[in-house]
Amino acid sequence: MSDIRVRTARPHEYGQVADLTVEGFRSRNSAPSPERLALLHDTPGRAATGELLVAVDEPSGTLIKTASLLRPGTVYARLALPGEAELRLLAVLPEHRGRGADGALLAEGIERVRSWDMRALVLDTGRDNVVPQSVYHRLGFVRQYAREERENRHRPLKTAIFSHDLGRAPADGITIRLVTPDES
Repeated sequence: MSDIRVRTARPHEYGQVADLTVEGFRSRNSAPSPERLALLHDTPGRAATGELLVAVDEPSGTLIKTASLLRPGTVYARLALPGEAELRLLAVLPEHRGRGADGALLAEGIERVRSWDMRALVLDTGRDNVVPQSVYHRLGFVRQYAREERENRHRPLKTAIFSHDLGRAPADGITIRLVTPDES
């Protein structure tokens, strides 16, 4: 993971970040609607409502992963309640999956949100997206089941919601993870 660095995207990179985001979502067999494509391409808007993060492959300088770190109550935040920030639109170039960019990007997001004086960081993912969920659990995120307050703000969500309480670190020596299909 030492060859991956996370930083804020630079304005001249916004087009490249938009392309990376679209490619990352399409590679997961997602056919974004025109509205979703507009969201994925609006990197200046996402940057203005928080921070547009990128994971960079240091040897090549290639942007390999991105996510939007959003403040609550802004136009693109859909889950964050007052006192929470939201991490959305995580996307990685398919050829760079499994290199540790998820963990690096999430860890950086947690640190930045602490500096915003927020109490929690929330994110959502597909219910069956178990590989990223295992990373979220490893970093101290906990799946949320009482979602009524969040669902009433928008149409019912078809995703799993995770939150990270910024006041507590995960317990040493304890790993919380999802049950794998072979264990059920």
